[in-house]
Amino acid sequence: MEFNPYAAPTTQVDLTCDVVEKAKPRLARPATALITMASTHSVFAAIFLVCGTIDFLTGRMSGTESLPLFVVLAQFTSLVVIAIGAAKMGFLESYNMARTAAILACIPFVTPFMIIGIPFGIWSLRLLAEPEIVQAFQTAAKRRNKSDNAHPW
Repeated sequence: MEFNPYAAPTTQVDLTCDVVEKAKPRLARPATALITMASTHSVFAAIFLVCGTIDFLTGRMSGTESLPLFVVLAQFTSLVVIAIGAAKMGFLESYNMARTAAILACIPFVTPFMIIGIPFGIWSLRLLAEPEIVQAFQTAAKRRNKSDNAHPW
């Protein structure tokens, strides 16, 4: 095949990159958005949890008034799962965790920043459904397993 200096750069890049290197930049943006939003929102949830726990322990809040604490604790847990899953999506480490994070980001009142996280969750789910992305996760897993078996210690 001849080199064509007037060809579009994407056709030349596609010839030299493998499936994993093509998938990483495509997944980096939604992964970064989900990590940023989940991390930021989890700080607000953690502040609420700490203040509520202090109020509960000092007696300013009764047991019946502590229901919002359990709701925010469930939201905080889901935000941590979203952040971890998004990180695994960005590094092509775990397809299942990436899908879990994307699905959680689509659930109202669980998603980071309520409504803003839903489009990023949908974007992530659409990317994760593409055959090239699934193949990239499988290829990355095979490479990790190969490198793990190369060192017996």
